[in-house]
Amino acid sequence: MFLSLTTRYLHQKLTTINIKNKYDVVVIGGGIIGTAVARKFLLECPGQDICLLEKECSLAKHQSSHNSGVMHCGVFYKPNSLKANLCVEGIELLKKYCDDKNIQYQRSGKVVIAPDLCQVNVLCKLYEQGQDNKVRGLQLLESQREIRKYSPSCKGEKALWCPDTANVNFREVTEHLADDFIHSGGNLVFNYKVVDIKQSEDSCFPICLCVSERPPLFAKYVVVCGGLHSETLSDMLEVKNSIKHQQFLILKVNYQEIDSKYCENLQTNVYGVPDLELPFLGAHFSPQIKGTILLGPSAVPALKVEGYCNDEVSLSHLSKMVFSCNVRNMVVRNFSQCINQLCHTLNTDIQIKYLQQFIPNFSYQYVIKGPTAVQCQLLNSDGTFVDDYIFNFFNGNGIGKRIINLKYTPSPAATSCLSIADYVYKKFTECYTDL
Repeated sequence: MFLSLTTRYLHQKLTTINIKNKYDVVVIGGGIIGTAVARKFLLECPGQDICLLEKECSLAKHQSSHNSGVMHCGVFYKPNSLKANLCVEGIELLKKYCDDKNIQYQRSGKVVIAPDLCQVNVLCKLYEQGQDNKVRGLQLLESQREIRKYSPSCKGEKALWCPDTANVNFREVTEHLADDFIHSGGNLVFNYKVVDIKQSEDSCFPICLCVSERPPLFAKYVVVCGGLHSETLSDMLEVKNSIKHQQFLILKVNYQEIDSKYCENLQTNVYGVPDLELPFLGAHFSPQIKGTILLGPSAVPALKVEGYCNDEVSLSHLSKMVFSCNVRNMVVRNFSQCINQLCHTLNTDIQIKYLQQFIPNFSYQYVIKGPTAVQCQLLNSDGTFVDDYIFNFFNGNGIGKRIINLKYTPSPAATSCLSIADYVYKKFTECYTDL
């Protein structure tokens, strides 16, 4: 608590002092990824002028704080993907960081349940995938007795036990990362919204960041960690009027919640078997640090980029989504799943009935409306989902050769924040050595 108050005081102080206008590195985006990247660069390059820009008045305002708080172990991701490799590495780095900083987290583990025989084959494939990814401690639970050993309330034909999974408050992690950054001499600047990125006339600081209602900033190098606004920032870096084959889809994600006193036997994360062809994990139970359990989520398209409420509507965002062939093709490909998600959102009883497959005797009468999140997915033109991170390193000509764009960082990016930061810095040093 003391650290959080100290960090917020420093943040407020930094927004009122005279901001420099030239930096060696500027990181755009104060979510958990941008903060981890800025910290990594400064720890590796002490004495350099490094700035973390955030358009909001605080850190981790969106995806980094609006999530289920699960540290993923890496079992759900395709072997040899960036998601898989960085997740398996990242969860260990994150746990060590939490231990070093005394950040509270729960070593809850995770049970993935096949409620009927139809899903056992997929569960076994998931087990093999986890082994390929070198996920630690996986166990295939072959009977109801074995399942109840790890989660007494659960019911299923078979299950997968993932002991490495944990739960944490990612906002708190972000604040500690920012505290490291500030105390190492970094500049953290709030209320700076980048509206354009272009070539400057200064050969030493060739990148000009145009900022809304502020003087421009100049940088030698820029790392873009745009999160929800990645599409807008990526458009600034791409050739004007070029054909875009991929499009972001912003989803409003709805959770339900229950106090853990009504479910004392549930101490672990509980998931159903996911569709391995889609980048979604399905509804699940996730114990929270604050003493509640999240149920869900369900997801429907958001009506604006930061559309947490149904009455928050952007006509330009809505029209872009409605007339998108990427979105249209996605709906055609996944029509039954789309209808299913809509029903789960409109009628919470349907969501609860689904969850009863895994825990039949849960105290569902005490379930209340939980938090709402906004997430982004990336669609190909044929309607398929992009299923891995997209990092663009020094693409194009001119200033593009000095910019790293972390274009697409969906879950489990929060788990992988430290390994992503290490990966980005390593790629940077392979091209440049002048920091």
